[in-house]
Amino acid sequence: MRAPGDESVNAKEKETRNVIPDPARGSRAQFKHAGVNPSGFAVAGRARVRSEGAQMRSFPLPGAVPRYGPDKVVDVEHIDLYLAPDIAAQRMEGVCTTRVRAIEDGVRDLHFDAVDFVVGWVRDGEGRPLGFRRTTGTLTVHLARPLSRGERATVAVAYRLEKPRAGLYFVAPTKEHPEKPTQCWTQSQDEFARYWFPCFDYPHAKQTTSTTIVVPTGTFALGNGRLVERRDDPVTGYATFRYAQDVPHSTYLVTMVAGAFVEVAQPGASVPVFYYVPPGREDEGERSFSKTPRMVRFFEECTGTAYPYARYSQIAVADFIFGGMENTSATTQTDRTLHDQRAQLAFTSDDLVAHELAHQWFGDLLTTRDWAHAWLNEGFATFFDALFREHDLGRDEYLFGMYENLRSYLREVREHYARPIVDNRFLSPSEVFDRHLYEKGGAVLHMLRCELGEERFRRVIARYVRDNAGRNVETIDLIRAIESETGRNTRAFFDQWVFRAGHPELRVTYSYDREARSATLRIEQRQTIDSANPPYRFELQVGFLDALPGAIERDAGPSPLPAERRHRVLVERADQTFTFDLPTAPALVRVDPDGSLLGTIAFAFDAESASAVVLSDPSPVARIRASLALAKDGSPAALVTLGRVLSDDPFWAVRAEAARALGETHASRAKELLLASCDDPHPKVRRAVAEGLGNFRSSDAADALLGLGQDVSYHVIEAALESLGKTRDRRAFDALVAALDLPSWHDLIAAGGARGLAELGEPRATQHIVSATSRRHSDQLRAEAARALGRAAELDDSARSVAVTRLAELVEDEAFLVQRAAVQTAEKVRDRRLLPALERVVQHSLDGRIRRAALEAAASIREGLEGSTRLSELQSELETLRADYRGLRERLGTPSA
Repeated sequence: MRAPGDESVNAKEKETRNVIPDPARGSRAQFKHAGVNPSGFAVAGRARVRSEGAQMRSFPLPGAVPRYGPDKVVDVEHIDLYLAPDIAAQRMEGVCTTRVRAIEDGVRDLHFDAVDFVVGWVRDGEGRPLGFRRTTGTLTVHLARPLSRGERATVAVAYRLEKPRAGLYFVAPTKEHPEKPTQCWTQSQDEFARYWFPCFDYPHAKQTTSTTIVVPTGTFALGNGRLVERRDDPVTGYATFRYAQDVPHSTYLVTMVAGAFVEVAQPGASVPVFYYVPPGREDEGERSFSKTPRMVRFFEECTGTAYPYARYSQIAVADFIFGGMENTSATTQTDRTLHDQRAQLAFTSDDLVAHELAHQWFGDLLTTRDWAHAWLNEGFATFFDALFREHDLGRDEYLFGMYENLRSYLREVREHYARPIVDNRFLSPSEVFDRHLYEKGGAVLHMLRCELGEERFRRVIARYVRDNAGRNVETIDLIRAIESETGRNTRAFFDQWVFRAGHPELRVTYSYDREARSATLRIEQRQTIDSANPPYRFELQVGFLDALPGAIERDAGPSPLPAERRHRVLVERADQTFTFDLPTAPALVRVDPDGSLLGTIAFAFDAESASAVVLSDPSPVARIRASLALAKDGSPAALVTLGRVLSDDPFWAVRAEAARALGETHASRAKELLLASCDDPHPKVRRAVAEGLGNFRSSDAADALLGLGQDVSYHVIEAALESLGKTRDRRAFDALVAALDLPSWHDLIAAGGARGLAELGEPRATQHIVSATSRRHSDQLRAEAARALGRAAELDDSARSVAVTRLAELVEDEAFLVQRAAVQTAEKVRDRRLLPALERVVQHSLDGRIRRAALEAAASIREGLEGSTRLSELQSELETLRADYRGLRERLGTPSA
C-alpha cells in the first residue's frame, strides 16, 4: 500500500505534499539539509556531527504493549459475499457465507469481527437458523453442535450497513463539488474489513473468496479474481457482477468498488490486464497505467514466479485515503494519480503503479503473518518499485531513489523516533506503516543486494518467493531462504538492520602520506555507543583512482571503474584506521560508491577531493554528497565548481540538488549561478532553481521567479510562487493572491500561492490563506493552505490567533487529506488553543494514522507548555538568587559588582 503524501508528496505512506509521489523530489518526502548532512561530505575543519537521536520520542505511545496475533480455533477455507450497495442512501445489504474447518475438537462458537452491523439472520449451510450474540466489535455465532477436529461448518450472515464509519466509503456530488462522481469503495487494511463484512480480521489466515455485487444497470462493479459472470436484468434494472478468487488471500485484501467507470484492456502481459477510470479520463489513465504490462513481465522475471492470479485490474477512485491499495488482483488507486500532459513533465504515476503491482507477490501471494513484520510487504514493494525504475530509466535513477529512501527514513528519525523495523509495540497496526517500514525496509534490501551481489540476490528472491508462495511469512523465512540458497548465515545482518533501532553515524577522514606512499582512512562511529548499543559491524567499499575519468559515466554498474583499486574494509569498532599502500596520491577517492550503507556518512575531505568527486564520480549519490560539501565550504572556488555541476552534470537529480545547495549558501555568487540556470531543460531542475532563489531577498531574484511563474510545468510554477513570497518583493502579494484562482492539476499553482502568501509574514495575507481552506476548494488546496497557516502563524504574531482558530476547525475536518495536514501542522504550531480539538480527534478518530499524529501534536504542545513553565520558574529562581546574593553582599559590606 502507498500512503497519500505528506509534507512533500509521498509512497502508501502507503504512499503526500500534493498527495501523490513527487518525482521532482523523489517519491519520498523532501529532506532539508540541516545540521549534519545525512549522507554527505563535510569539508575538513567544518564537520559538525550530532546524534540523530538527540531529541527523539519513543515509538510506543502511552499504553502500547507488545501485540501478538490472535489464536485460531478454525481455518477459514472460503468466504462468499453477496453485496448490494445503495450509493445514494449510503447503505449496503449483504450476505456473508463463511466455510470453516475446526483445528481442535470442541469448537462450539465462532467469534466474527463485526462492527456496526445490523444483523438480520444467521443460518448454517443447510439454511437452518443459528443463535447469535452481538457485542461491541464481535458477532458470536452458536453452532448447532460442537465441531470435531477437521470437521467443516458453513455459516451465513445477513446484515445491513448504514453510513459506515470505516471500511466502506461512499462518494457523491455535494453542493460545493457537484462534479464529484458517484462511487463506493472499500478499504480493509489494516483491520477494517470488519466494518463491511463479518470476518476473522487478521492477516495470518488465507482463504479463497467469491463476490457477487448487484448494482443499478450502467454501474460497473469490481471484486477480487476472475470475472465469472456479468449480467444485466432489464426487468429489475440491476446488473450483477460475480468474481471468484481461487488463490487464497488474507481478509484485508478483499475488495469491492462500484461506480461509473470505463474499462481499458492493456495487451502485452501474461494475463489479462485492465484499468478503470471515470468516463472521459481515458487519456489520463493511459499516462498513468500504460507501463503496467511491462511491469508484470519484469516482476515475473525478478521473482522467478509468474503473476499468480487470473487477471490484474487497477481502478482509480475519488477521495481515496491512500495512494493505492494492493487488493488481490484488483488494486484500488487514488484518482489523484491521473494527470494531464503538463503535469507529466515533472510527475509520473510509475512508482505508485509499480509499488502496488509488486505487492501482488509481496503482500498478497506472500503475506506478513503479523503486522509487526509488515516490512515484508511494504519494504519489498518499495524496493521493487525502485528496481523497475532502474529497469525503465537506468541505474542512476535507482541509486537516487535509494538515496531518497534513506533521507526519508533519516528525517523520521530526526523528527519523530527510531524503532526496530520489526516492532509489535503499538496501539493500532497502522502506526507501523511509517518510513521505517517502507523506506528503511527498502534500504535494507538495497544493502542486501549490494552485499550478496546481483546473481546471488536474484536467486535468493526467487527462492524466497518459491518456498513461501501462498503462505504467511515472518522475517525468519527470508533469512532461511538466503541460507538455503547461498549458505550465508545472515542472522547477525538482520539483528542489526531489522531488529535493532537506529543506524551508524560515520565520520570519515582521509589523508595521504607521500613519504610512506600510503592513504589513510579513519572511520568513526559517532552514534551513541554503550553496553546496550554496541558499534555496528559491516563491510564498507573503498576505491582509489590514480587519474580522474575523462567524463562522468551514466548508469554505471556496481563493478569497479577501469584502473580502480577497490577494497572492502570491515568496520566493527567505534574508531578505526585503515591504511592502503598506493604508489601515488589518488586523484579520486570513493567511499561507499553504491550508497549501500544504511546510515549517515560525513566525509571530512578537503575541497579539492570533494571537487574531484563531484566532477568525475559516476555515482550520482557521491556527486550529490560532494555538492553539499562544497556548498558548506562556500569558498569562491567551491562555488565555481558547483556552477559547473549545475550547468554540466548529465543527471537531472544532481543538478537539482546542487541548485538547492547553492541557494542555502545565501552567497551572491550562488544567486548568479541560479539565475543563469532558470532555463535548464529539465523541469525538476528548474523547480529546484526556483526553490534555491527563495533564499535571496532581491529584486533580480524576484524578477526570475516571476518569470518562472509562467513556466510550462505546474511544479515549477508552484515552487516559484512559494519562493516569490520568501523574497518579500513588493510585487509578490498581488501575484500570489491572483495565483489562488488559477486552475491547475490538483491546484498546484494555487497551493504555491498559498504557501508564498504565508512566507510574506504579512497580516493581510493570512485571510487569503484562510479563504483557501474553504470547502469550495479541492481537498489538495485546502490541505496545503492548512500547512501554510502554520507557517503564517510562525512568521507573523498578529496572524497567529486567526491561523490557530482556523486550524482548530480543520483538525476535525471530514476530508482525510485536510484533517491530516491540519493535525501535522498543529504539532509545529504548538499552540495550547489547539489541544481541545486534538483531544477530540484522539478520542473519536478510527484512523490510527490520524490518532497517532494527534497524540504526538498534543504531546508537543504540552512539552512546550511545560518548557515555558519551567523557564518561567528558572527565571524566578534566578531573580531570587540574585536578590539573596545582593542581600548577602550588603550584610558583608561588599560593594555590588
